[in-house]
Amino acid sequence: MAITPTTGKPEAPAREKIRFTPWPRNAWSPSSVLGMLQVVGQRLWNHLMLMLAISIGFVVAITLVVSIPVYAEAVGFRVLRTELSKTDKGGSKPPFAFMYRYAGSQHGPISWEAYQKIDDYMRGQVGEQIGLPIRQSVRYAATDRLPVRQSGGAGEPLLWANLAFASDIESHIDLVDGELPKTSADGPVEVLINEDLGAKLGLQIGEEYLILGPEENPNRVRLPIRIAGVWRAKDVNDQYWFYKPDQFGETILMPEASYVARVTSQDPKATYVALWHLLADGTSIRSSGVASLRAAIGRSTTAANTLLPGTRLEVSPAGALDNHQAQVRQLTLILTVFSVPLLGLIAYFIIMIAGMIVQRQSGEIAVLRSRGASRTQVLSMYLLEGLLLGLIALALGLWLGQLAALLMTWTRSFLDLAPSEALPIELSAEALQRGAQMLGLLLVASLLPAFGAARFTVVAYKNERARATQAPFWQRTFMDVLLLLPVYYGYQQLSQRGTIGFLNLNIPADDPFANPLLLLAPTLYMFALALVATRLFPLLMRLLARLLGGLPGIAAITALRYLARTPRAYTGPVLLLVLTLSLAIFTSSMALTLDQQLFDQIYYETGGDMRLFDWGQGAVPAASAAAGGGGGGATTTAEEDPLTEKLGATKYFFLPVEDYLSIPGVLAATRVAQTQIEAVVGSGPDKAQFVGIDRFDFPQVARWRSDYGTESLGALMNHLADDPAAVLVSTDYAAHYGLHVGDSMTLTMNDLDVQRQVPVVVAGFINMFPTMFLGDGPIIVGNLDYAFEQQGGQYPYEVWLRLADGTTRDSINAGALELGIKTFDRGYVLDELHAYRERPERQGVFGLLSVGFVAAAFLTVLGFLFYSVLSFQRRFVELGMLRAIGLSARQLGSLLAWEQALIIGTGTLAGTLIGVSASNLFIPFLQVRAGPHPNTPPFVVQIAWDRIGIIYLVFGAMLLLAVVVMLVLLRRMKLFQAVKLGEAI
Repeated sequence: MAITPTTGKPEAPAREKIRFTPWPRNAWSPSSVLGMLQVVGQRLWNHLMLMLAISIGFVVAITLVVSIPVYAEAVGFRVLRTELSKTDKGGSKPPFAFMYRYAGSQHGPISWEAYQKIDDYMRGQVGEQIGLPIRQSVRYAATDRLPVRQSGGAGEPLLWANLAFASDIESHIDLVDGELPKTSADGPVEVLINEDLGAKLGLQIGEEYLILGPEENPNRVRLPIRIAGVWRAKDVNDQYWFYKPDQFGETILMPEASYVARVTSQDPKATYVALWHLLADGTSIRSSGVASLRAAIGRSTTAANTLLPGTRLEVSPAGALDNHQAQVRQLTLILTVFSVPLLGLIAYFIIMIAGMIVQRQSGEIAVLRSRGASRTQVLSMYLLEGLLLGLIALALGLWLGQLAALLMTWTRSFLDLAPSEALPIELSAEALQRGAQMLGLLLVASLLPAFGAARFTVVAYKNERARATQAPFWQRTFMDVLLLLPVYYGYQQLSQRGTIGFLNLNIPADDPFANPLLLLAPTLYMFALALVATRLFPLLMRLLARLLGGLPGIAAITALRYLARTPRAYTGPVLLLVLTLSLAIFTSSMALTLDQQLFDQIYYETGGDMRLFDWGQGAVPAASAAAGGGGGGATTTAEEDPLTEKLGATKYFFLPVEDYLSIPGVLAATRVAQTQIEAVVGSGPDKAQFVGIDRFDFPQVARWRSDYGTESLGALMNHLADDPAAVLVSTDYAAHYGLHVGDSMTLTMNDLDVQRQVPVVVAGFINMFPTMFLGDGPIIVGNLDYAFEQQGGQYPYEVWLRLADGTTRDSINAGALELGIKTFDRGYVLDELHAYRERPERQGVFGLLSVGFVAAAFLTVLGFLFYSVLSFQRRFVELGMLRAIGLSARQLGSLLAWEQALIIGTGTLAGTLIGVSASNLFIPFLQVRAGPHPNTPPFVVQIAWDRIGIIYLVFGAMLLLAVVVMLVLLRRMKLFQAVKLGEAI
């Protein structure tokens, strides 16, 4: 049976010679199992490169699934730590803090003996019971408020204060005056007072006073005290402080020994408040241990309440731990769904490589079946091969999964990584379980080609080879065409509802990072069209063969005819190439679009890098201003505007906007005033929004998009320069009243408490303007100085800033305070961008897609190279015959190069068209609709052509490498071997 270019029937290489022996009847005896292991080892060695390719696929898939729970745990820890650090009032507190507190106001004062019982538990056992190391412990006890009198006890109390002690407080305070108190058995008790209390009452070091409890208490405290020192906190933000330091204004502190010996000795039930503030080390907390930790916290609370009834756990991470566990589970589920397309690509790669191996061994399998081996026994050999490779892949995948999770925590966008803070990257039980489960699924996938080949005996195998040119099953049943029906349904659902209607899950419908179902339709779309493209590929080759049949040379036409007549020979690589490229284009375009929309939306809401509101240096009536009141700044005086003085309008004074440029980090600044006005056009007034700007400075600061105006920003600013009264009007308002350039209108303005009629002239049109929303009324933009002049003076305005890289929000606010500028911070772009980019869902999705794409691209290149080599070996006889009938080595090289170029070029074209069309069709449904104006500015799809260019370079390098490999193999081909093998066949 000879092999010709027209049949393209696969054939085993001439160098393989396999001897077969009958399969033993007792196939599962120890000796037979040992023999099977030897056979498996020999088979692995004979097909080492292909086996390594399958193991690489195993490693990549296991890496992806392991990275998901590892990342979810790591980023969940970051979110948990942030959540625990927040207070109800927006401040910060130490994470993993516990505060047990007994309040006498509810349960009455306690004795020192009762206090010691629970104190021993808090100092020695509570940490062990909770299961977390305690890195800092603060104990605090205080009496009820007692009257502080003069040393003689006469007269009204100077104040009512608590006597208290706090452990280790001396390490966290600075002495403003005096020294730390000493303990004494008799005489006045030395105490510390807060700096604010000393200043308020004029208390001095060395002064003595008397604490005298209420008369109705038979054990009332009568305690002379002497002020030994005045203190202030070293750091008000120190994690030591269980109460804010300013809350100690009516607390007199003393050493614990003095409290016990002098206070509780007089009144056994003097202790009114008992508090234990514990800071635990929570770095070991994982979602899998949350349930046990919550139970331990509950047991500690019960134990404390048993020892001292009325003790409550007022601060703990219990609630945040529950949220953390739920968030880790949800994030793991979301990322798992997002990983399905990538895992599908990897599974297809494994099946393709396994198919190549089985194709080379199909003759051997047929002989084994003919000599008595069952299908189970044949599959057992392949299963054993897969297990040996899989165990090695599992070990590597677990390690690489942690590395991938680390890269995911560094992700800013698709294929955009930057090292950030170190998060705990550790394997969890769930990660190990997922890795083992994925290995099981991959083993099943790798056995699919062998399962089909194990059906045939020698006779059946020869019959099947005769039908080798038959189309694949999914093409014969038109599954690719039928798959377009759910794609169309999904697109209609997204168009009408914004989500997939038949899946009723409790997830956000408009957030692609929290709703992976939004990617279901585009993924199906790309997969279906990739199958359709594979179906059309041989038709295209046949058409090109007819069109180019008259051209000189035989390399191109022979390659076209071969590709047209043997579609099953290259279906796998073409489909893998198209899927990888289309998914990469869609993913990168989605990332670019969402990033750009985020950038545009935040800058639209802020205007510039930072947005401040300038209150001015003062506000006085115009008459006072005329008399010389007020501060500096360039303003219009009352003498220049008699009407303002007559009506008593308010006068504001401002420092020049140029002063902002002296703040380190400020590159440019511009004034923007936004006010509500009435616009008079035609019969009656309409409420509108007026924006006054400095036309020269504004373009240097504002972030402007081309679709914001009907002309470029420079042209619009030039229109304002032509006439001080010129204004730019929103297009919808102009269309409603039929306004044209040159038309006049009147604006009613009242920014200085005096209503003024300001004439303006339409000079241009805008669609939108940063920080302004059309839902709040028509937008009219004009010259700010003209508005000041027409109203008789300046009024408060915003200042937009453009900042240098690395400039912080705090440094700008501090610089403005130094200059004496009274400002109010209204927005800082970098903080908002950073907060959004660190969303766990967004970072996880883009990180997973980045790692997955790199892996999928690598597997695609690897699979294509293996296909090229095996294709050459399979066509060894065919190429030898072509060489024997007169084709030169150069012509054969051109033939192989044409085949590779046609496959890669057509696959790249198809993948590009599918990816770009999927981006244009489905990305508009993926916009994050957040805030009061979610669709402002409009969503614009961006195609990531720069990253697509990089992909083209990779595939171009793949083509070049494939051609080089083919030429090397061609030069090493021995003509007589091919001819002899052809004669034998």
